[in-house]
Amino acid sequence: MILAHGLGGRSDLPVPLWMALYAGAAAVLVSFVALAFLWKKPLLRGDKAGHPLPRPLERFADHPVTRSILAGLGLLALAILLAALWLGTDDSTTNPGPTWFYVWFWIGLIPVSLLLGPIYRLANPLRTLAAALHPLLGRARLASGLDKLGHWPAVASLGAFLWLELVHPASDSPRVVAVFVTGYAIIMVLAGAIAGPRWFDQCDGFEVYFILIARLSPFGRRADRRLVVRNPLDGLIAGSSKGLTPILILVLGATTFDGVTRIPAWAELTRGLSPAVSALSGTAALAGTIAAMGAMYALAMWLTRPYLRKTRTSQPGIDPYDAFAHTLIPLALGYTIAHYFSFAIFQGQAGYLLATDPLGQGWELLGATGSIDYTIVSTTTIAIVQVAAIITGHIIAVAAAHDQSLRIIRPSHRSTGQFPALALMVGYTMIGIMLVSSA
Repeated sequence: MILAHGLGGRSDLPVPLWMALYAGAAAVLVSFVALAFLWKKPLLRGDKAGHPLPRPLERFADHPVTRSILAGLGLLALAILLAALWLGTDDSTTNPGPTWFYVWFWIGLIPVSLLLGPIYRLANPLRTLAAALHPLLGRARLASGLDKLGHWPAVASLGAFLWLELVHPASDSPRVVAVFVTGYAIIMVLAGAIAGPRWFDQCDGFEVYFILIARLSPFGRRADRRLVVRNPLDGLIAGSSKGLTPILILVLGATTFDGVTRIPAWAELTRGLSPAVSALSGTAALAGTIAAMGAMYALAMWLTRPYLRKTRTSQPGIDPYDAFAHTLIPLALGYTIAHYFSFAIFQGQAGYLLATDPLGQGWELLGATGSIDYTIVSTTTIAIVQVAAIITGHIIAVAAAHDQSLRIIRPSHRSTGQFPALALMVGYTMIGIMLVSSA
């Protein structure tokens, strides 16, 4: 087992670090220049874009039986996970529960969401359980108060998970994971049963995050509710970004912190610390990294504000922090792929190998034997995927930011008004490449 918090440090990039840094920065700059010359007016149409899927396929996707099957699979997966975590051994080398949770669920749902769209919304077992209890516990008054909460419950719940994954000294303990999953489920189900389904739309950290990732899927809903195939960039702006900035900064900062913990300097600083002191220092470093990434974003948006279009006195001004929030989605995705790619490839195998005896009773349910195959991908391939994921994510973000700039920045400053966001992208790119190389 190699259960750990993401990707370990590497210094085996297929090219020298300085060359990777220059290549990353150049890719972002060249894409910006190309967009400035070729993309003269807003082209993205958001939820108005897309080609409808054939009616039979659309009816199949929306059929109550299809939705019931997905909901049933979600409930079954949760039940199996909890059974393994609570009833199996308290050892991640023999209990598949932590791998199922950290790899199959947290990382595995990213490619699923990219491919199929917001499918987790239909399969979310906590939403299903809450819907069953809502007729008994629902309170319309509390449901109407969700607007005041905004997305902060999602920030808190996702932050608790990321702290567990990245800081807790026993994060791979099946019992520790069991306590978190059970507590999270109880809170979300009761809150959702009382407040209604809107609770999950804005307060369930996992659902909110996977739906944000699903914006980059080629499949989505048009404004007329038709299922369509669309440009993923249209999907990025298809939903409201109000209040989503803290969630994306949280994920971006936490993934950056994961990279920080993989560099040799961090190992030297934390060597010999007691679990309690290590947890405190990790918590402080995690909070500091998130704050630093957020400060970089806030500074770029503050510098962009003078170039924004003026609004009428009776209308609220443009908030750049929310206006550019969707551009953080491909950034967070690129960082996540870079840091967790090899972890998912290798540790994901353990989820299957251990599933043959999930409760540690000597069973052979799947007949799975052998060990993790570490030769399935080479270190060169891993390094290429790391750098490519970061650069691609930033290029997509630059394109989305450019289109948004054409909408909200005054025509006389369309080039200079984008410089702060461009500097932010270059800065994030270089940080990401340096961390995956463990420089």
